[in-house]
Amino acid sequence: MRRFDFSAPLYDLGFWFLMLPLGGEENIRRAVIEAAMPLKGLSVLEMCAGTASLSFMASNAGANVTAIDISPGMLQVAKEKARGTGFTPGLVQGDVSRLPFGDKAFDRAVISLGLHEVDQARVPAILREVYRVLKSGSKFVIFDFHKAVGWAGVLQSVFLTFGEGESARIWLKTDVQTLLRGADFKDFRRLFLLRGAVQLISVSKA
Repeated sequence: MRRFDFSAPLYDLGFWFLMLPLGGEENIRRAVIEAAMPLKGLSVLEMCAGTASLSFMASNAGANVTAIDISPGMLQVAKEKARGTGFTPGLVQGDVSRLPFGDKAFDRAVISLGLHEVDQARVPAILREVYRVLKSGSKFVIFDFHKAVGWAGVLQSVFLTFGEGESARIWLKTDVQTLLRGADFKDFRRLFLLRGAVQLISVSKA
């Protein structure tokens, strides 16, 4: 958590640079939001929210948003970003493997570049928690790394070696479709970007 607090002031700038090869930050975030559509009038949970950029976009689309992150530093930056915008997100500091919300509390859940950051042994518990807090018929959208091939794989390997921890390398070997099925999610859909370096997944709760 300390490393996230430390990096919080520069997180948005770093994400902007990271997303340049993928078509730009705005396009990537828009793709995540569009995968969760419709949002107007619905309750949305952004997990591992960081500085809550997706929450701002979901709010602009008419959603009632709650953002949860383990880092108080990230949430403080989110509060500062909210000043003067008219957007007052529900910002919650907490562990996504033990969500502090009741059953069937949300219509949508999104997580962007968060699952590769956590202890990979906790991912099944996180997915079960998402399922628990979603209403029937709800969508869950995941944007994260996927093992790339060719030149994209080389660049990805270099980035993960110097920019990420062991959890990211384990994540690349994870069969996320099987994990989601094990958590009872349905309607698995996946879009690969940058020769498979990243994946955009959507599933639903029956």
